[in-house]
Amino acid sequence: MPRITIRRPEGPIRATVHLPRSKSVSNRALIAASLAGDLSCIEHLSDADDTRILYQLLRDRPRVLDCGLGGTTFRFLLAWACVQPGKEHVVTGSAKLLERPHDDLVLALRKLGATIERKADGFHVNGARLEGGTIAFESPISSQYLSALLLVAPTMEKGLRIEWHGTQLSRPYVEMTAKVMRHFGAELEVGETLIDVGPGHYASTPFEVPGDWSAAAFWYEIAALSEDAEVELMGLKRDGWQGDQKVSRILANWVSTLDRVEGVRLETWRPDVLMRVPPIIDLRATPDLIQPLAFTLSALAQSTTFTGLENLAVKETDRKTAVMDTLSMMDVRVTGGEGMIGISGALSPHDVAWQVRGDHRMAMALAPLALVFGSITLDDPDVVSKSYPGFWEDLQEAGFEVERSDG
Repeated sequence: MPRITIRRPEGPIRATVHLPRSKSVSNRALIAASLAGDLSCIEHLSDADDTRILYQLLRDRPRVLDCGLGGTTFRFLLAWACVQPGKEHVVTGSAKLLERPHDDLVLALRKLGATIERKADGFHVNGARLEGGTIAFESPISSQYLSALLLVAPTMEKGLRIEWHGTQLSRPYVEMTAKVMRHFGAELEVGETLIDVGPGHYASTPFEVPGDWSAAAFWYEIAALSEDAEVELMGLKRDGWQGDQKVSRILANWVSTLDRVEGVRLETWRPDVLMRVPPIIDLRATPDLIQPLAFTLSALAQSTTFTGLENLAVKETDRKTAVMDTLSMMDVRVTGGEGMIGISGALSPHDVAWQVRGDHRMAMALAPLALVFGSITLDDPDVVSKSYPGFWEDLQEAGFEVERSDG
């Protein structure tokens, strides 16, 4: 397997980074624009693998919708296929993707009138105009499931009412979905435990995708671990669309964030007094931050407990286990429990090739540790194309030495 070695810059970090556009916003906008009949109204789509595949499938509309490894792409397209009257589709993907849990979404779509049959090659869907109605969830549910249902809800005869009780939600992602829907003309009300979507239709409306805060988190990690960094993140806005901008508040003791017309500027800073993070950091609404935060705060010898991690086991890999195992190998004291990870003590370098376990976010969260270790070697470098294809090139532009090998 290919490997990549990252070595820290010789001097201060000075970089201007054109971040990828938000994959999460792009994917939601693509579904709404497709249902409005005009994909061309979206500007600055993400160049991530998942978004590229989703765009091609919505543009070409083949019978077999192969989503590859993309969980969000799969769930959104499964719901989309259900509301294509008179059309038959097979929604499929990699073997690993098909093994991930989808039952809650399938059962909800069936209750709303969808015809879905699971077979060995994927999910066979006969599209129709769904009746809609009310769906209630009692157990924890992925925000992706809710978003998939919400995005197609305006096409339903009766609209859709979703209720949930006692569930753990990544609420910012649901709110992101609602904002995209409203932009394209949907009428909906979002409450604490329910969402009402009225029947209607989407309208083609110009839409610009913002920069990606989940990608920005790795540059916050770099700024926090550097002795002297100034990084301009172009296209990024603190506008409330993306929950992952929470990283700017959690790491505010080590990184200052300055709003600019063109984006956001990060600067390393060190307070005069020793600062500590809160003893508990709730990531229920922002689970994608676990990797950059866990490695950053361990490198800074901080002690804390991350909670709200219930859904990490069903990502590209079991992220909770991957983070705990990797930190333990770096000599951090790690504790685990239901939906939580506790860390304490500083990490130590080891001369090994770290496994990213096929996870793009693991690769990008480990890379900045070159600032602490001097250098770090990772396997499977091309995995970053899932969300941030230009990551290694951006590191080089920032002064890191990046060297690929065949392993």
